[in-house]
Amino acid sequence: MRIAIILNGISQKRNFFFTKFYPQLKEQFEVELFETTYSGHAFILSKEAVANGFDTILAAGGDGTLHQVLNGILQSKANIHPALGLIPLGSANDFARAVGQPTSVEYLISLLQKNSPNLIDVGQVKCRDKKGDEETRYFINACSLGMGPLVVERLEKNRKRWGPTISYLSSILTTFLTHKPQHILCKTNEWTWQGKARVVALANGISFGNGIYIAPDAIQHDGLLNSFIAEDVPLWKFLLYLQTIKSRKKIMNERISYKTITSMELTSTLPCALEAEGEIIGFLPATIEVRPSFLKFFKE
Repeated sequence: MRIAIILNGISQKRNFFFTKFYPQLKEQFEVELFETTYSGHAFILSKEAVANGFDTILAAGGDGTLHQVLNGILQSKANIHPALGLIPLGSANDFARAVGQPTSVEYLISLLQKNSPNLIDVGQVKCRDKKGDEETRYFINACSLGMGPLVVERLEKNRKRWGPTISYLSSILTTFLTHKPQHILCKTNEWTWQGKARVVALANGISFGNGIYIAPDAIQHDGLLNSFIAEDVPLWKFLLYLQTIKSRKKIMNERISYKTITSMELTSTLPCALEAEGEIIGFLPATIEVRPSFLKFFKE
């Protein structure tokens, strides 16, 4: 097995990786390390790793690094894609939470030694870029519109000042106070919803935004995405719901819905951005669908 590790070069856990993970992985496997040096570099490095015939690519970083590596693999021209694995070094690690992966080199070595990756679902997004041209992106954990993209932008500014928990909470609360819900039209084969939304999210994982459980029942190999739609709610209810949702419970309110889908068309009258795994990926209109058993991923 030839393994390429794509390491987020600005990870706060970079030294931890070189102390705890890298020496043991090198001792056990044929490993080559590639470290990012600029934004978007993980996407380029993973495409190159596919072209160079690596059997396995490990994303060493957070959900953003995982997102870039995923897209590098799936947007490559290879007939057979390598398996994807994760070394969770981020501040949120939401997808690691979904698959129950601890930050443990012993756990990862055990997975790799078995060499039996699981087939899991992936979300596919066809949306518009800034120029209005259609592009295709993939997500492994969650994609959202509404407050999500604005939280992403604020989080980039706050992350350097505070720790992850305070940064996420501050970004979410500030966004809520300034965000104006937009009118969104959501169409599936089974149902249609339209109205002003705080958040519309489609999830393959169980949480996003550092443990906000928008899809606590999600399964990564069921051929479905879990939708979460939150309409406009007042601040006091939002704060109450935030505590509920972070404790892995569903919110019981007619203005918040949980459903499963295979595909959804999203449109809006005003410009509306999309984010996936904490990265802005494009704008509406968009079609989002599940690609069942589309990726080999190392997990229990």
